[in-house]
Amino acid sequence: MSAWDNFLKEVRAAELDLGSPAEVWYRGHSNHQWQLIPSLPREKDWEKKEKALFLEFTKSASRLFDRRTSDWETLFDMQHYWVPTRLLDWSTVMGIAIAFILHGDYSDSDDSALFILDPIALNRLSGREDIINVPEDKSFEYKTIYWEKRPIQIEKPLAIRPNHQSDRLQAQKGVFTVAGSVMNGFESAASTSFRKIILPSAAKPEAREFLRWANLDEYTIYPDIVGMARHIKRKIL
Repeated sequence: MSAWDNFLKEVRAAELDLGSPAEVWYRGHSNHQWQLIPSLPREKDWEKKEKALFLEFTKSASRLFDRRTSDWETLFDMQHYWVPTRLLDWSTVMGIAIAFILHGDYSDSDDSALFILDPIALNRLSGREDIINVPEDKSFEYKTIYWEKRPIQIEKPLAIRPNHQSDRLQAQKGVFTVAGSVMNGFESAASTSFRKIILPSAAKPEAREFLRWANLDEYTIYPDIVGMARHIKRKIL
């Protein structure tokens, strides 16, 4: 059995171990040692900086594109343009998570990791029985929940489903988890809701072949000028 075939076997086993959930989310890490920590909470005093980043982005972005109808949509824009947030990107398509691993500027000689999440099991840890649709769920407002901590302070990460306000979100079948106040929420308090599978370096040549067959290149995943440029560079060089 090839390393790629064995990897796929482990993915199937992990989903079975999670109870074969009706909906599964995937996230890829180029480095298998990276933890499930969003970009913003890696910063010192990140909760204070969160407000400053949001307000500065809102003020500056008003000159560049249409005003968003909710704070969640603004937060998705921030994540889209690499401004640190408390969000982690996931996809409902495993191939896209594999593409995120292999499209990074990292050596194929290193092992990577695929995270497999049961989003409903994750939310049950916080007393929810569903995936939260934002911004449609008006009872789940970003600033009220995470800035004012009303009605309670949320400690664990939660799974949220965004509207596909951008071509990139649509192409990536993007969904998010939003971090609570405890930053090791996945690795400790939420360990029952996800599994981590190593993608060994030996499996990457076949994984790249899989992406080619599935037409999952930079331009299909990033359907904008940035994705097109990255795709041309990789294709020619």
